[in-house]
Amino acid sequence: MKEPGSLRPRIRCVARRADGVVAAVAAATLLAVSVPALAAPHPAAPAKATPPPAAQPAAQPGQPDQPPPPPAALPPAARLEGDRIHDGIVAVVDGDPITLRELKRYGVIGAPFLPPDVRNDYRALLESMIERKLLKSEFEKNGINAPDDMVNRYIDGVLEETRQTRDTLQAEIAKSGITWKDYFERMREEVERIQLINLLIRSRVNVPEEEVRKAWEDDPKYLEGERLEVAAIFLPGPTSGEEGAKGRDAADKVRKEAKRDFEDAAKKYSKGPAASDGGRLGEFKRGSMASQYEKALAGLGKGDVSDPVDGPGGFYIVKVVDIKASGRKPFDQVKDELSKKLYDERLEERYKKWAKEDLRKDHHIVNLVDNLALTAAGS
Repeated sequence: MKEPGSLRPRIRCVARRADGVVAAVAAATLLAVSVPALAAPHPAAPAKATPPPAAQPAAQPGQPDQPPPPPAALPPAARLEGDRIHDGIVAVVDGDPITLRELKRYGVIGAPFLPPDVRNDYRALLESMIERKLLKSEFEKNGINAPDDMVNRYIDGVLEETRQTRDTLQAEIAKSGITWKDYFERMREEVERIQLINLLIRSRVNVPEEEVRKAWEDDPKYLEGERLEVAAIFLPGPTSGEEGAKGRDAADKVRKEAKRDFEDAAKKYSKGPAASDGGRLGEFKRGSMASQYEKALAGLGKGDVSDPVDGPGGFYIVKVVDIKASGRKPFDQVKDELSKKLYDERLEERYKKWAKEDLRKDHHIVNLVDNLALTAAGS
């Protein structure tokens, strides 16, 4: 399974209507099987050592007191023992406290849904938990809810996009250490989050056509090399020895007819798969065809017909029907695809900004994690 993204579907999704209800279909990696326990990535600062009484010099008149040592960082979870620390408050959101015990549980249950850099950093994990609480408050405020049938349609859409079955998904979830109920409820939150995005954010995002055109002009992805429209006549038979010489003579005669009317000659003589279509094989980038075709095409211009070239199974006569110069893929062919890509990127950026800034303006948040760290270090 791919690690980035874990079970958390991204905002870039396809909204579709099922029985009058919008269900989001996320293109996301479904599961990260490892569920690491919460650990603090910041090493603890050295604790203040207590020297023997005789070793402590008395403060001399006129000399400043010694500065206190720096505060210790929160120790790893394995070192946090006792209910006093576990029940310590790390944050308060609108008067509702979050304890260290709750944060650690969120890190375990939520791990498959979170990026590795969040699940392994207690500060980032706390920010994630706070955001989740704020979102739930917004769901209630805006009357947003996702009934079970909507969540099931959402999960079905995810499975369709990732080509998984529900059985394989349930098996992977069981391996991760979380329950199907945990997963289902997290997907309910995702559906509600998408509804909130549609309600509050989607209308604020717009990508003008001039920006789409500029992205098309700047992106090398849309550059195309020279393309040749090719037709061919295939004459099966030996290509060496006495029989091969006879086959080449016959191929020379066919070439003479092909120079006058290639399409007619292909229909009469060719045994290739495109014979009935006048030998037309389609468009190809120069250098991308089989060696016998590339050999025949060397030095040919538009409308030219090659000499017979021997190759696998017989002789080949090739015509350059048309040459399309190198350039950029036509804008009209990529406009919709590129517009959607840019829109999805803007929508995700706008959501992140809203979640980090706008969402918090209407809520009272107190982060006490550093205070708890001092308490833990002294315990």
